[in-house]
Amino acid sequence: MSERQRAIWALLLCMLFWGSAAVFLRTLALALTPENSLALRYAILSSINGAGLLFFGTWRIAREDWGRFALAGLAGMGGYNWFVNAGFALVPAGLGTIVTMIEPLMIAVLAWMLLGEKLTHYIFAGMAVAGIGTVVLFWNDLADIEKSTVPARGILFLLICCICWAVYTIIVKPLLLKYGSFTVTAFTMLIAAPILIGAGNEPLLSLAQKLNVRQWAELLFLVIPNGVLGVLLWNYGSHRLSGAATGSFLYLVPVIAVVCGALILDEQVTLNIVAGGALMLAGVAVAQFGPAIFMRR
Repeated sequence: MSERQRAIWALLLCMLFWGSAAVFLRTLALALTPENSLALRYAILSSINGAGLLFFGTWRIAREDWGRFALAGLAGMGGYNWFVNAGFALVPAGLGTIVTMIEPLMIAVLAWMLLGEKLTHYIFAGMAVAGIGTVVLFWNDLADIEKSTVPARGILFLLICCICWAVYTIIVKPLLLKYGSFTVTAFTMLIAAPILIGAGNEPLLSLAQKLNVRQWAELLFLVIPNGVLGVLLWNYGSHRLSGAATGSFLYLVPVIAVVCGALILDEQVTLNIVAGGALMLAGVAVAQFGPAIFMRR
């Protein structure tokens, strides 16, 4: 298996974790509130990441990289998580998801501006097809929205969260080459932890005592596969693929989230969901494998 193929499989597994996590993010947010759920998750993540850095002996960071780590942790991890929670608290899920689908384009543009990566017409075509699929997927939700009821502040928060993750994806590329995926993931999460833990409005012990066995299982899924492993896989893939190619995988998240909602929460599957999901999958395929698909003889 080539390095590119390993990167693609890593990102596909990452999207599976991130897409399926949407179900548990929703249930835990209802049990604890979004801010308290995030605070409890990052308290556990901090313990895991700190222990991992000590165990592997990778906790030493060169002074010249402190600024880059700080920006990646504060903007990427801290900023993204805070703004995405605040945004979806104000904006309906369908519209909010469509707003956040600007994220792959932001990553592609930043990679072109800052890293000099090339943007092919296959990537733009794939993003366009996937973008249309996003609209189709959430069309019924959009049809029920009155413009006057959607706060501009919520839209702004979601746009900022997209910028934060795009900045994270681009700024950690040199760090991944120097320190590896785990060290970068662990340090950036630890840097963000005080902000995200501080956003909770209840003591952590009190929050933990509220959870039943099933909710603890959901929390651990959000911490380990979705949190630690998800970001590790994202960093692994983004280090080996271009920013534009990496970002296009994010179009799979809402598709997987809808499928998991149907399987786990018995949510209804409509024609819009099937058609929108198919278009989004096709868009990712065009962005990733365009030359191989269209240039076969």
